[in-house]
Amino acid sequence: MPFTIEEKISESSFTSVYRAFDAVLQRRILLKVLHKHHATDNDLYQRFVREAQACAALRSEHIVQVYELIEYEGSPAIVLEFVDGTSLKNQIVEGTTCSLQYARKVALHTLRGLVVAHDRGIIHRDIKPGNILVVTDGTMKVTDFGLAYLASVPTITAQGMVLGTPAYMSPEQIRHEEIDQRTDLFSLGATLVEVLTGNRLFEGTSYAECAKKILSFKVDMLDHLVEKSSAEFVEFLKLLLAPKKQNRYATSREALYALDKDESSKFISASRTAPRRKRRTVLLSGAAVLLGALSIFLFTINPSSNSRISGSTQMAVLSDTTAARITANGEMQRKLSISSPVQPEPLQQPRVFKQPGISMTTTILLSMDSGAVLLTSTPWAKVYVDNIFIGETPISKPLTLSAGKHSVMFMHPSFEPILQTITVLPNKELHVAGNFIENAGFLNCIATPWAEVYVDEQYRDTTPLEKPIVLSPGNHHVRFKNASFVDVRREVTIHSKDTTSLCIFFEKQR
Repeated sequence: MPFTIEEKISESSFTSVYRAFDAVLQRRILLKVLHKHHATDNDLYQRFVREAQACAALRSEHIVQVYELIEYEGSPAIVLEFVDGTSLKNQIVEGTTCSLQYARKVALHTLRGLVVAHDRGIIHRDIKPGNILVVTDGTMKVTDFGLAYLASVPTITAQGMVLGTPAYMSPEQIRHEEIDQRTDLFSLGATLVEVLTGNRLFEGTSYAECAKKILSFKVDMLDHLVEKSSAEFVEFLKLLLAPKKQNRYATSREALYALDKDESSKFISASRTAPRRKRRTVLLSGAAVLLGALSIFLFTINPSSNSRISGSTQMAVLSDTTAARITANGEMQRKLSISSPVQPEPLQQPRVFKQPGISMTTTILLSMDSGAVLLTSTPWAKVYVDNIFIGETPISKPLTLSAGKHSVMFMHPSFEPILQTITVLPNKELHVAGNFIENAGFLNCIATPWAEVYVDEQYRDTTPLEKPIVLSPGNHHVRFKNASFVDVRREVTIHSKDTTSLCIFFEKQR
């Protein structure tokens, strides 16, 4: 073999990736090698070879090139283009991507690569920041078509395997429905939100938690991103992330054209008709600015005219003056009528919540008519108030909230979320508790010789168990893992306040 291995770059449970030097062609390459103990697994072997076949057929500046498929020390190996740079994932962690200009560049380069792949009937299925590489000259390339689907060829996923990274999956992937180009567009939309904010849109500590967020997502939750980007770009994101795929862009070509007609013209046929879409958000924003300017002008030339406002109009203005709402990114906005002579009610100083590991500070401005809310849970939980992350219990001090109705959600990776609607009264303290184990069931596991126990793909314990695993009632997937044997999988139904037992014996060795 004409390759000299220089360094192991990464290793997963299936493959090892090496940086190597090709002595014949005098160039640096990457070598992606399937582990020997997986080479005899026919399904994995097919998937690995299919990755090589899919990528080798693609030619684009924005796709990492596959050179050839070889054998390395008894295992199949893919020879890949070496990209001198970093990943978009690393850039997001470093905090260097949070701008509209950069998000548009990510979208443009990724869509250019996807157009080439989609035109050949290849769906990536796992678009995410870690699979977008950034070359030192700024060019971005899509990599790792390991989950790629060739539309004309049956795939191993027909057996019901869940493939893809949960936080970037489309609703149809989670529901095991038919996959097409629009799946990659949804994943790209989730990636672009993360580029803008530095935070995952569908963050979760388990597959179930991510899936629940994705399936309950509504595009209106993106409205707060107007402040970080623009109304037009947010509408573009909404058309990528529409929960129903028929409401998304139909193809990557259409999305690319909508993003930038000038820059994408060399990738799109000149005879193609530009898709027409109503920019309602832009028009409404423009109208609001015009009305605001008109109000300022009228008040400036004739301040006394305000005294002629009818009683009902004055009431509406006063109500609008004192109205406030917590937006999805945690900032409080107050709507002030510019033409109103009434001064807004005094507000308390912002109360700031800072949690370790949270990149954004959640600031809540409170009016004087507020109450206190004590938040507790059994066991611990992440707490969200009006969709704003407050922290993890135990929370030492009561939370001050404006009087009125609020939503409180307790989230724990092992249980279904607890959602409550509460009413806060002025100058009163309210205790809100989330009890996950009140109606929970229990799972007892015995494995011979021993096993790591995963429930819904989340590690829970290693046998022999000191105590049963606490689970929410319902159906759960249990996987027993021992490095010397093939995993054993079971489906189990947990009943409230009851104990279910599973006893397994490993038989087939790896």
